[in-house]
Amino acid sequence: MICGALTDLPRYRGMMRGLDVLIDWLEENDPAQLACGSHEILGDKVYANVMEATTRCASEAHYETHRRYHDVQIDLSGREAYRVALGDTVQVEPFNEADDFELVDAGAFIEGDLADGKFAVFVVGEPHMPTLQYGDDGAQPVKKICFKVLADDFWDA
Repeated sequence: MICGALTDLPRYRGMMRGLDVLIDWLEENDPAQLACGSHEILGDKVYANVMEATTRCASEAHYETHRRYHDVQIDLSGREAYRVALGDTVQVEPFNEADDFELVDAGAFIEGDLADGKFAVFVVGEPHMPTLQYGDDGAQPVKKICFKVLADDFWDA
């Protein structure tokens, strides 16, 4: 996981081909102008999923993992917390190849949030649980973007 202020994302240029594409796009575009739905940035290699959701309790969620795409997540309005699993996981829902998605549970975790203009990059294979209630806010609406960034291993396939 990489996290920080969205304005600092360019520090990570050179780490992943798709992340470089996203950084370039963010320098030229305002992500807050995107409507809900999917938006191509570079075909199926880098794209944005804009969604409105309601934050949830961690006890009502599972960790998700991906094999092909890194997630770069930001909040446009509202605020959310997230968890990243540490150590062993237990499969809850088998991997779905078409959706690049698996659900798992884990005991240990670290926490963070996307409040105040932050971003988080959840790398391929990293179990993460986004869209959690922030602090004592309870369930709240959030508008967010999950940028999908194809892992370098699949870039030229």
